[in-house]
Amino acid sequence: MKTNLRVLTLAVGLCASLALPAFAADKHQHKATPKGGRLLDKTSPHAEFVVEKDHSVTINFYSEEMKPIAATTQNVTVIADAKSGKATLQFEKKGDSLVSKTKLPEGDGYNVVVQFRQTAGAKPLNLRFKLDMHTCRECKRAEYACICDH
Repeated sequence: MKTNLRVLTLAVGLCASLALPAFAADKHQHKATPKGGRLLDKTSPHAEFVVEKDHSVTINFYSEEMKPIAATTQNVTVIADAKSGKATLQFEKKGDSLVSKTKLPEGDGYNVVVQFRQTAGAKPLNLRFKLDMHTCRECKRAEYACICDH
């Protein structure tokens, strides 16, 4: 019985050690974007989430080759869960991008949910990440858009 327990413990430990590096590597492994934002690569076309200096948000779209594409039927909503409470940002088309009508709450370190719809009636794709505005020492991007492997 003790041998079975030891083998089981060893197997669980081995599985956990193999899974952790894969999970940790995914933390910051994102493609670089032309405007320094976070690539929402599960969207089609690829969407880039950029926090502007005034804390508004711009969503830019790119092809597989990272060539700019104009926003067409896409619909985006951002929900920011800050210490001051939840804030919902609606977007409007300006030029080839979608720009938030309001700004993100002050501060950083809070969770953000980007609800992306290819068309107005489509089921939303929810993308979650932590909005950390501190600058990464390695890639010099904001942490929310970091492309390093740390």
